[in-house]
Amino acid sequence: MKADYAFTYDVPLQRVVFASGALARVGDEADRLKISRALIVATPGSGERLGKKVCDFLGASAAALHAQAVIHVPKAVADGGLKAAHETKADGIIAVGGGSAIGLAKAIAFQTGLPILAVPTTYSGSEATPILGMTDGERKITVRDAKVVPRTVIYDPDLTLGLPAAISAASGMNGIAHCVEALWVDTRTPVTVGLATEAMRRFGQSLPAVVADGTNVSARADCLIAAWLAGTVLNSGTALQHKLAHVLGGLGLPHAEAHAIILPHVTRFDLEAAPEARTRLEEALVSTDPAGAIAGMLNRFPIPERLSEIGFDRSKIDFVAEEVAAGKITAPRPVSADDVRGLLSAAY
Repeated sequence: MKADYAFTYDVPLQRVVFASGALARVGDEADRLKISRALIVATPGSGERLGKKVCDFLGASAAALHAQAVIHVPKAVADGGLKAAHETKADGIIAVGGGSAIGLAKAIAFQTGLPILAVPTTYSGSEATPILGMTDGERKITVRDAKVVPRTVIYDPDLTLGLPAAISAASGMNGIAHCVEALWVDTRTPVTVGLATEAMRRFGQSLPAVVADGTNVSARADCLIAAWLAGTVLNSGTALQHKLAHVLGGLGLPHAEAHAIILPHVTRFDLEAAPEARTRLEEALVSTDPAGAIAGMLNRFPIPERLSEIGFDRSKIDFVAEEVAAGKITAPRPVSADDVRGLLSAAY
């Protein structure tokens, strides 16, 4: 029997340590990677506090704490991280926190080849991908390279218990965007489709529970598993959802929130040409209207629902439409500049 599609699937080499209290094993995991001078990368504030805890666990193996990570990894911030790695003679990077910290660690690793040990505390799944995104002016630059994939990931659900509902919701919706798009990209594989379906099921059940009660450890753990799976499936490629979020990110809009806002609109647009994806999403979300179910989650969550609420300048619609259309996206359906204008106007 002839297969429905041909595919190539690369499996990134990555060790995953998942357990409550797993942060205490960070020293042992650094030793496994032969890291003796670790640059700990974090965001200011709560990320910095967690970074200091990691320094305490590492002891003499902690070269420095660099708590300068910010959203979208602006070029100046990436350059600052690279300088810190050189000045401290770091032989490895430990990224602690969400996508901003992991993104900065990836930017350093891309230039140096240093191994990354990631300790994620949100649900975007960046720790499982070979994708690095940086901004330079109003454009976001995306690089795909295996050397930025963290060698080891420590998932500790206890570290997410203090995560505010808004951040839990936004980063979880970011993870859901990976799952949804993985079901219709033309580079999908049976593995990525299966993982995306399972991640979607877990997010659909547990993300609302986490937003309602941040102390629900079981739901927190379930969302971290879903985030890992969602990040893994992002390796299969991207289409309209991620291209659109990518261009909006270049304009300085918050990445996770932008993903969340456009997701119901893109889902409804693309599901018209993706019957298999529709069936899987209907089952995972227990709904005959997957786009409506995703919109309903967004409506119930304490995060913005419209691009106008996160600072999108409506005069930029034509710019974004032309940038996205230039990508010549065809899966699961061709996307024109007018299509993008319509989606942005609806999301505005």
